[in-house]
Amino acid sequence: MENENNVVFTKIEIQATPEQVWNVLTDWNMLKEWSSSFIGISVSKPVKGEKFVSYFKNPLSSGNIALEHICTEYEEGVKFGWSGDIIGKIKDHHVYSLEPTPSGTTLFKQEDGLHGPHSKFFNFLAEHKMTAMYKRFNKELKIRVESIYLKY
Repeated sequence: MENENNVVFTKIEIQATPEQVWNVLTDWNMLKEWSSSFIGISVSKPVKGEKFVSYFKNPLSSGNIALEHICTEYEEGVKFGWSGDIIGKIKDHHVYSLEPTPSGTTLFKQEDGLHGPHSKFFNFLAEHKMTAMYKRFNKELKIRVESIYLKY
């Protein structure tokens, strides 16, 4: 974990430019076509400080989960983050970020943490599950981006 305030930190190198990765990551209408977890948001472009709803596939049923968030970070082509209530007064803070590498690829990162009363207990319970889910999302994003942009 790169940041001690976050329970989960994952990263993956993708054989594409940050712009190409960003285009796939933020094509909200297509997420459900390739992601097994995160399937979209209610706005076409998040605005820092404004509310939106994010949609996830429910791992326990065939339905979806809708969660209201506030956009906490948005820098076009660089990062996108949100915060919202998860359980009671516990808040989730999630950030996707992209970094160009010297070799012309992109380092995609996900950071997430729970904050508030009893959050250390919930972080302990959720860390393994969240890490596995984010690593799977990272791999799915890599496969999707490289299948579109990587020409052998």
